[in-house]
Parts: sequence; C-alpha cells; structure tokens
Amino acid sequence: MRVGELFEKERIDKDFLYEKMQGRSDYWDGAVDFIVEKWSSEIESMSNKQAAWLTSILDDCVEKRIEG
Repeated sequence: MRVGELFEKERIDKDFLYEKMQGRSDYWDGAVDFIVEKWSSEIESMSNKQAAWLTSILDDCVEKRIEG
C-alpha cells in the first residue's frame, strides 16, 4: 500500500495536510513535507523508523479531522 492510499483511506488528502497541519509548528512543517514527499511510496519500502513516524502522523491527523 502506498502512503497516499493509507491517508486517503482515512479521508485525509494533501489539501488537508496543507490547510490544517502545516504552519502549526516546525515539527508539523517537517511532518507534512515528509508525507507529501513519500505520498507515492510503498509503505513496505520505508524503514521501521519512517513507518513508525508515518503512523504517528496519521493518528494525529485523524484526531484533528475528527475535532473538525
């Protein structure tokens, strides 16, 4: 599965990342850049550390989406 597919499965697209997450902090600017850069990458090809960060970012984005 690709990174973009995983995020879109949770109803999170690049526009959401740019509008809701980017600009919140230096951490989030880096996180959004990382996700956008990896958007077309296969998750299985990522290192364990990258995959763990991906999961953490996704969890936080889902929480933000639920909050509104």
